[in-house]
Amino acid sequence: MTAHRVLVTGASGYLGRQVVARLADPTLENRPDLVVAHDIRTPAERLPGVVYEEADIRDPRIADALARHHIDTVVHLASIVTPGKDSRRDFEYDVDVNGTRNLLQACVQQGVQRIVVSSSGAAYGYHADNPAWLTENMPVRGNEVFAYAHHKRLVEEMLAEYRHSHPALEQVVLRIGTILGATVRNQITDLFEKPRLLAIRGSDSPFVFIW
Repeated sequence: MTAHRVLVTGASGYLGRQVVARLADPTLENRPDLVVAHDIRTPAERLPGVVYEEADIRDPRIADALARHHIDTVVHLASIVTPGKDSRRDFEYDVDVNGTRNLLQACVQQGVQRIVVSSSGAAYGYHADNPAWLTENMPVRGNEVFAYAHHKRLVEEMLAEYRHSHPALEQVVLRIGTILGATVRNQITDLFEKPRLLAIRGSDSPFVFIW
């Protein structure tokens, strides 16, 4: 099997760190020839054998990084999941939506073969008429009042357009659930650590997560 040269965006986030570490694991079968970790944030730890690029997902020069490292596969994890208290909606849109557009344009320009994108179940939106279990063929409706869900919808619509206009760029889109685990600290784990967990009386809504 042909080994790949992989660039991971959002590599300093929790999911990004796990993905980079796994791709760089010397015991991994069919390990990539090269792993490039791309993030605007300085990595907390630099793994041996990984090339680190500190850059903004919105910067058009990401095309130069793809060309310089001869990247054939991109794993796109860059997204604002938990905005800071001083975050602005327009900034979040710029990173989530415009950043993805910039990356897709760069991938097409440089002849990248495959892009793997972390979307979210939030792309479906939180609607009263949603069935208990959602399937891939159901429409992504997002929620305009919830930036994360709205942006995931817009990104998925953009990806659908690229599948039509640029079919040579293979796509894998993963609508992942909440990630929990022994080393995870996020807004969901904060809820479970409170003295009381709020719920709607009479509701029996399942909670989907990845452990």
